[in-house]
Amino acid sequence: MSADSQRRFLRPHSVFFSSGYVWVVDATQPVAALFDPYTERFARLVSWTDLPPGPQGARQREIVADADGVWVQNHRDGPLVRVGVDGILHAEFTQGHKLICAGQTGAWCSSSTRRRRDIASTPDVPPRRSPRPPTLLVARPEGGTRRVVIDAAATVSFEFDESSLFVGVEHDPWERVPTSAMTSRLDGAGFEVRYSSSVLQVPLDGTIPERIGPDTHPCLQDRAVEYTSEYADVTYNEAHRRKRAMDAALRWHWGTVTARRGISIVRAYRPDASVPTAEIDLPGMRVTDGATAAGRLWMITMPETRTGPKDSVLTVGVDGRVHPVQAEGIDITDRCWPVGPEPLDHGSYVAHCLRGLDGVRFSDGVDEVSATYVGRWPNGHVQVRFRHVDYPGLTLVARLRLYDEQGTRLDNFLTYVRAELMEQAGTRAYPPASDAVGGVLYV
Repeated sequence: MSADSQRRFLRPHSVFFSSGYVWVVDATQPVAALFDPYTERFARLVSWTDLPPGPQGARQREIVADADGVWVQNHRDGPLVRVGVDGILHAEFTQGHKLICAGQTGAWCSSSTRRRRDIASTPDVPPRRSPRPPTLLVARPEGGTRRVVIDAAATVSFEFDESSLFVGVEHDPWERVPTSAMTSRLDGAGFEVRYSSSVLQVPLDGTIPERIGPDTHPCLQDRAVEYTSEYADVTYNEAHRRKRAMDAALRWHWGTVTARRGISIVRAYRPDASVPTAEIDLPGMRVTDGATAAGRLWMITMPETRTGPKDSVLTVGVDGRVHPVQAEGIDITDRCWPVGPEPLDHGSYVAHCLRGLDGVRFSDGVDEVSATYVGRWPNGHVQVRFRHVDYPGLTLVARLRLYDEQGTRLDNFLTYVRAELMEQAGTRAYPPASDAVGGVLYV
């Protein structure tokens, strides 16, 4: 059986300004739509399909931009590619280092060097040292890499802003302290090593150093040696790097406030100003990414609830006028990764999933649950039909995919689907009943 022929259109996920264009990157496929920042018109597509997708279950790809292109890495053991407006320029082997950020001098990549617990019987025993110091790897825009040695026992965290990379490290001097009761139960009683900790600040646009350490690259800001919780916190906060975009003329910030639930707030500031030049309300949506170009903020927005419209692209200027950008209708079918072969056990797997959902009451508020498979691999999906006590007279239908866009089976389908259906039923995260057609409400 061959895969269904189905057109694929751009699904905006992230946005960058680079090489004179605004890049709107697709959610899963290796392609970006490039827009003229002044006319806001679509100019061209650029893709990097020669870079293979990460293995099933791998963490989300990393993609960062600088002034002249973007860097993409789908997996820390895979290649790091430099992408320009015409596609892949070159690729680098990163020796297991993961892409963090980029600046004028190149793309900065890290390796994890968290130390193991070190317990000794007396407090004067020197700590166990790793035979190799932690390192950073810098991939140069013109090709090639440079290693940067970190003078520390271990790295703890990596963060960055528009101009610097911040590396949290553990380093000398050290001391041994008595182990806690919990540690003693797990690893035995004794004395555990406790290092000093610092944050190193490394310029992204300066000369690439051979070594960095507390003595050569101290951080003058008040920063903790941990990762920040920017993803978890959706509130308005100008300090959150993932909620801001700026250029020489304006700095933009976005977020939500408790007093105005369901409304995103976007503010624009002139340089060195504390009072916003403009404040724009975006009801019913949340800004997930942004970039500045030609005096306007380009935003990726998503509905406040999962049942609203799909992600979209908007622009806004200091005049407060919001413009929709027609990005979702761009056909990227010919720029997608090819679909793999249909699994030999596809039919048996579908039957297994249907048995795991058919008739299963995943919440006390639902009944008459049934499951069927609709369509053909890999674009077919399971439809779970049920009734909900708070939606009398309606049949609710959830449509669930079994495979990703490359035809790879999604991990733990039954486990996460049951949990999602239960959570959705408990919170009533459904569209309004008025959206039903013919007594059927798709959720």
